[in-house]
Parts: sequence; C-alpha cells; structure tokens
Amino acid sequence: MNMNKAIRILLVISVAFAASNAATGQQDYHFSQFFAAPITYNPAAAGAFEGDFRSMVNYRNQYSSLSEPFRTMAFTADMPIKLTDDAYDKNFLGVGLHVVSDNSGTLNFNTLHIAGSVSYALDLGGTNANPNYIAFGLQAAYIQRSLDFNGATWENQWVGTGFSPGLASGESYIGMMSEDNIVLGAGATWFNSIDDNTRLLVGASLLNANAPRVELIGDESALFRKVVVHGGMAIAAPGNVTYLPNVFVMFQGPNRIIDVGGEVEFSLWDRTQFTDFRNNLSTNAGAYYRYQDAIYFVGRVNYYDFSLGISYDFTTSSLSRGNNGQGGVELVLGYRTRFSGPGTGRQKLINSKGM
Repeated sequence: MNMNKAIRILLVISVAFAASNAATGQQDYHFSQFFAAPITYNPAAAGAFEGDFRSMVNYRNQYSSLSEPFRTMAFTADMPIKLTDDAYDKNFLGVGLHVVSDNSGTLNFNTLHIAGSVSYALDLGGTNANPNYIAFGLQAAYIQRSLDFNGATWENQWVGTGFSPGLASGESYIGMMSEDNIVLGAGATWFNSIDDNTRLLVGASLLNANAPRVELIGDESALFRKVVVHGGMAIAAPGNVTYLPNVFVMFQGPNRIIDVGGEVEFSLWDRTQFTDFRNNLSTNAGAYYRYQDAIYFVGRVNYYDFSLGISYDFTTSSLSRGNNGQGGVELVLGYRTRFSGPGTGRQKLINSKGM
C-alpha cells in the first residue's frame, strides 16, 4: 500500500459521506480540534499514541456574539498498559477517562458527560519502527442533562414593552430540572505504517448504543445513537515538515457533522536523545472545513511534553446573518509524556504530532 493510495482512501471517505449529508447541526458536543480529544468519540483510541500518558484540557466558546454563547469544557486522560514483560508481545491494553460539560442558552441547558474507556490492541505483525495493529474498545458513560428555569422570561410577564418579573408566569416549569442516564459505546481502530515516513489511522465507533429514554419537559424520546467514522495520516517530508490530513464524520439522528482538513507541522529542532540538553520544539498551522457550517483555522506550538493549540471558526451557514460570520474560539492544552528512552520493549504507535 503506497502513500498515494492511502491519501485516496481518506478522500473517498470524506467525499462519500459529504455527498450523503442532508442536514446539519448536532445533538452532542463537538470540538473543532476533534483530533485532540480522540477518546471522546472512539473508546478504541484509548492508549493509542506514542507515549506513556496523555492528558488534554479543551475549552470552546461558540457564538459569543449572541446573548448567551455555547461553552464546552473537557478533560481527557488515557494511557497504554503493557500486559507482559515479553519484548515480542506487542499487544497492549488502553484505559481512558473523559469529563465534558456542555452549556448553552439563557436556560443554562447543561450536559455533563463522564465516561470511562478500555481498549485492547492486537499486533498484526508490525515492528517497533513500523507498527501495524487493530484495537477494539468499549465505553460506559454517565450523562446528566439539566435546565434552569430561574432565568426564563414568559409571555405573561411582559406588559407592553416592559418586563415585570414579579408577575406570575402561568407556567408549570420552575427551578431546576435534571435527569440521569447511562450510555454505552464501542469502537475499533486500525493503524498501519505504510512506510518509514507515512502512517495511517482509521476508526469507527457507535456511541449511545443503548439509546436510553430521555425526558426533561414531558417529551420523552430515545437518545439518538451516534455513529462516528474518522481517519488521519502523518506524512513526513524533507525539510523537517510533516503533513497531517484528517477527516471526521458523525451521524446522530437527523444531524450530521463532517470535518475535512489538515495541518502542516514544522519541526524547529528535535530533543536530544540521551540527555536533556535540548527539548523538542515545533509549530503547526492548518485549516479545516465543516460541511455547510464553518471554516476554521488551527495553530499550535509543541514544546517538550506540552502542546498549546488554538482554533477559530468562521460561520458559513445561514446562522452567519445572526452572528456576523463569527463562530467559536477553541483552546487545547495537552500534556503527553514520552517514552523513557531508547530501547523500550513496547511497540511505538502513531506519532500524534497534535498530541
């Protein structure tokens, strides 16, 4: 499998899903820098990175030009666990945890999502330099959804053009309302080193698989199942440059999200291998298109075990008339410990440049 063929695979995936997309919007939270929080959409991604421990903090502020913007905050952490001391055993277990709080609107509609993921990766005959594996993962999550009617205004409280909060609202919805659910998910990823300079990672997952019944204000319905397909590549080129194309596709009920784009990483200098004389430093720049929704740009600085990324969305949908084309800003702070040194027995996985 050569590099051109692998690139065509990613393009076919993105075009095929884009052609079938008939609606926009989203039911659950979504990050523009989706590649920086992989365990939030695929449990099989737990532990699938080059390092011993990975943690991320994501913050997204969307539609700030509106009266009440949408705010999403997340914390993720995952790590691989080698099951044996056998140097020839490349299989490993991955574990992960993520917590997401998504808040929107004047009624503070909030979704709290706490999930644990576990994965098992099977070596398909790869080597330390050129790994090849398939991983399967499971996820269990606790979801709490709530509404705060204390900040609501009702028709009966308006007199002419004036608002009188002392008037009775005539509504039965008062105070806080909340509900709890347990949701289950599963996923798979396949990673293949095409050659020394090119790696491909593709995956798919099914979240909210048990489709629990949800109800806040009397309208009970099943929570939509969510299907995610994603793919990414790392292509090293001469001149200390790495190309990082990505595609993300999500189906959830009538909603669709399709992100296509990529980044270019410029390595300024590498870490010295045996000493701490010099730490690695690199920068990323890229652009993505979210189908029928937004164009967004990404910038990142990677130093030692830390990474700081920022992105900004420019709305391209009809919503741009209400927010003057402004979308959302997103920040990602990442920490990933590297391998302790050369000669480690565990197989090295994809070098996730964007943490």
